Formats: sequence, structure tokens, C-alpha cells
Amino acid sequence: MLLLETTDLEKSFKDKLIVQLKEPLLIHSGDRIGVVGQNGAGKTTLMHMLAGEEPVDKGEVHVYGKISSVFQTAREAETSEKLKKKWGLNHKMYSSMSGGEKTRLCLAAALEKEPDLLFMDEPTSHLDLDGILQLEQELSSFKGAVVVISHDRAFLDQVCTKIIEIADTVPSFYTGNYSSYQKQKEHKLTRQQFEYETYTKERRRLKEAAKAKTQKVKSMKKKPSRMSYSEAKLGKGKVKSKQAAMMKNVKAMKKRMEQLEKKEKPKEMEYVQFDIAKLSPVHARFAVQVNDMEKTVGQRQLFHEVSFAVKPGMKVALTGPNGCGKTTLMNMILRGHSSVTASQALKIGYFHQNLENVDGERTILENVSEQCPYSKMFVRTVLARMLFKQEDVHKKVKVLSGGERVKTALAKIFLGDFNLLLLDEPTNYLDIFTREALEHVLSAYPGTILFATHDRQLMNQVADHLLVFKEGKCLFFQGNYAAFEQQHAKEIQQEPFVAQEELLTLELERADLIGRLSMPGKGAEKEMLEQRYQELLQSIQQIKQNMN
Repeated sequence: MLLLETTDLEKSFKDKLIVQLKEPLLIHSGDRIGVVGQNGAGKTTLMHMLAGEEPVDKGEVHVYGKISSVFQTAREAETSEKLKKKWGLNHKMYSSMSGGEKTRLCLAAALEKEPDLLFMDEPTSHLDLDGILQLEQELSSFKGAVVVISHDRAFLDQVCTKIIEIADTVPSFYTGNYSSYQKQKEHKLTRQQFEYETYTKERRRLKEAAKAKTQKVKSMKKKPSRMSYSEAKLGKGKVKSKQAAMMKNVKAMKKRMEQLEKKEKPKEMEYVQFDIAKLSPVHARFAVQVNDMEKTVGQRQLFHEVSFAVKPGMKVALTGPNGCGKTTLMNMILRGHSSVTASQALKIGYFHQNLENVDGERTILENVSEQCPYSKMFVRTVLARMLFKQEDVHKKVKVLSGGERVKTALAKIFLGDFNLLLLDEPTNYLDIFTREALEHVLSAYPGTILFATHDRQLMNQVADHLLVFKEGKCLFFQGNYAAFEQQHAKEIQQEPFVAQEELLTLELERADLIGRLSMPGKGAEKEMLEQRYQELLQSIQQIKQNMN
């Protein structure tokens, strides 16, 4: 069923073209469309036009169903207590909710309306991993169509069946999820490279052939050394005729060169290779050790009995629900808490969201080059890898967008004189392509990294260990997020069998106790047996409840 169609859509701002959608966009029931592009590409403008939130300059949008939307500027929403409870918001007032909880409320309210078309702008930006997984589950059973702007690649992989990429105001359409879109883009890039090489090869061939012919024509004007002037004069007419024919051939070659369809060279990303000699070495067995760390805030215990050891060069992702203590733990390492043993050779660089490490009055290049052991050329290579254009590096930080400031602060940390990086949510405010660029830089970095994140793709591409926060405790896991998920799935599959074995053991002990209790015995012994019997009953009841 067709729910939305557009015709020749266009939108400008102050005479600058923002979005130009000449190709019709058709949205049907069941469609799951992800909208991607760099920050400022026009994604939100397109979505607001489709949702009827913003007028179009040219063209039309026809909607054939009920719309519900969740935008970043969303206000207080109303939903039932039943749905609030489902989304972990029962009995909470809007004014006391965190950013993630407000997002959950807006999502619950939008889904409760059972719309035909659901528009969402960055719905995962304030959600923790549990919230993202819940949203993915809700959307899997949602009957309408979904259009979502997101920089979360794992989310786009799980949810989407189509991708719209906006680049240079023009949307391009791809079938499949984000991974499929990436493969199609890679194939497109390979084809562009082949076409460019074919074009340059043919142009070079024609140019060299025309040059050779021209040289031959010039050489024909001179008489051979063994020929007299009178003999040369007799053959002059023949030579001129041959010269004219050859010059005609040269002109034809030049015309063919002009008629060749020009192919632009595909843009290649700068390769980042850190010079390990610039990094202060850590010769200790462990860069950081944490032993029985615990933290209480007010009446609430964030975590306890946390112990782990990080070897030099490890890349450890800290993940868990919002408010579980990831940032707190990193701050305790930074400040040298009594439960932390750190190598004396450590030089810690800390990235956090308030961006205190950048000076607004200085340029990007000046900020990043400060106390940097690397060459200017390498600094510019890293900045290019972080998608800063060549001229952008001379912009003052105070005029940058939020995402650009984050990139500057991150680059300053990577390129600083540090060997341990603590990164708190480094992908926040970064567009999807910058996140991919960040992964390459983090993977190439030779030092030790601890980073807090909900970004599953970042954890898969960069992390070799996870520190998973759950219910006040931490699990230190060797492997990336995909390996952790696989292990967790195996444990869930094994749980029923383990529970059945445990239940059988307890039932046998219970049967033995019943027999022993029926026999005469001393009061103290009987009291102990009765106490154990009651404990067994509780344990058996708990296991049965969990199995159901």
C-alpha cells in the first residue's frame, strides 16, 4: 500500500540549495528507510518536508495515511502508564527525566498512536544499549512504514530495508540495510576507479599519438642529408600532401580527446600510520590495574568488587546502561583512586563531552598541533582522515559546528603526547562517515585506549576487550561486542538445561530431607534439617519461576 509519494521536491535556504529530489520517492507499508549523510547535508530538512513540518519551495508531497514523528526538538508527550512501565518510565515525571528517558517517552507515545508512517530523527542518540535493543524489537513488529535518520550503523543494519544517502543536495537510493549500502558504494567506487583509469589511459594514448604524428610532420619539412635540393624540390608536392593528411589525422585525435566523457578521479581516504617511536613506551606488564573498586553516590551504589587489568596496547570498551558508572570509573582512573595501580610511564589523555581541551580563539590546526610530537604533514593527514577539508583546518574553533568541535578535540587527544586515552562517548554528535573514519584512526593508534560507548559497530571494529556494567558489577570480557553477543546467546541456550539439572539436584536433596525428617532425631539436628528444607523449597520455587 502506497503511503507517501513526492514529485520534483526542492528546498533552499537563503538562496542556497539544501535538498533537490528530482526522482520520485515512494514509501509503501512495511518500508524501513534509513537516511544517511554528513552533518548539514539536509537529512533533517528532507524529513521535515516529508512529515509536513516544513513547507517545500518546489514540488509536492502526497501522504495517504496517519503520521507520527519523533524529532530531536520533541516536547513533552503523553502515553499510558502501561506503556510507560514497558519502557521503564513508570511513575516518572517528565521534568525529572533524563535525556534518554525523554526519548523513550516520545518513542512510546509515537508508537502508541499506531501510525501508518513513523518519522524518527536520531532516536538512538540518547538511548543506552538496552533502549536501542528495545526500539529495534518494537520496530520489528511495527506494521507501518518507518523513515529514520540515524548515525548508528548497527541499528540501521537491524532495522532498514532501504537507504537514502544525501550528498551535495541530491539523494541517492539503495536497496538493503546499511551493510548492503556500503557494499554497493564500494562496488560503485571500484567502477568509478576503473572508468577513470580507462579514461586517463585513452586520453594519454591519443595525446602521445598526436604528439608523435606532429613530430613526424615537422621532420618531413627537412630534406634527407643524402638528397640534393633539386631532388627534394621535385618531391615537395608529394610531401605537402602527406603532411596535410597526417595533420588532419592529428586534428581528429585531438577532437576525440575533447569528445571523451570526462571522468573524475574518485576521492581516496588518507591512510593513517602512527609512528610508534613517537609514543612514550610502557614497559610494565599492566598499564592499569583496578582491584576491588567500588563507588556509591548518595544512597545508590553504582558498582562494587570491580577488578580488571589492562595491558599496554589494549583497546577496552566500557558499555552498560546510562548511569551505571562508566564515566565515574574513568574519572577514578584519571585521578588515581586508591584501588587503581597505574604504570609510572603513563601519560593520560582524556576526552569528555564538555570539550575543555580546545581553545575557541585558535584554529583547528593550532589546537591540534599544540604539544604534538608528530609532523605537520601527519597532523594534516589525520585531520583529512577525520573529514576536515584542506581549507577547514584554518577555521577558528568558535565558528565550528558541534560535530566539528568534537572531531577537533578527538584529534588533539590522538595526536597529543599521551600513551593512554580515556574517551567518554567519542561518537556522540559525529555523523556516520566520521564515525567510520574515527574507527580507522582508533584502530591505527598504537597506545592503550579505554572508551565508553553504546556504539556496537565501534566496539566491533576497535575493541579487543569489553568491560560490561550490569547490576552493580562488571564483567571483563576478551573479545569484541559480536563475540560477547555470541557467548551470551550460548549461555541463554544453556540456561534451561543448567536450571533443570540444578532443579533435579535440589529435588533429590529435598526427597532425602523428607525421609530424614520423618525419622526421630534430636531437637537441634531436626531444627537444622527443617531450616535446610525451607531453603530448598525457596530455591526450587525461584528456579521454577525463572524457567516459566
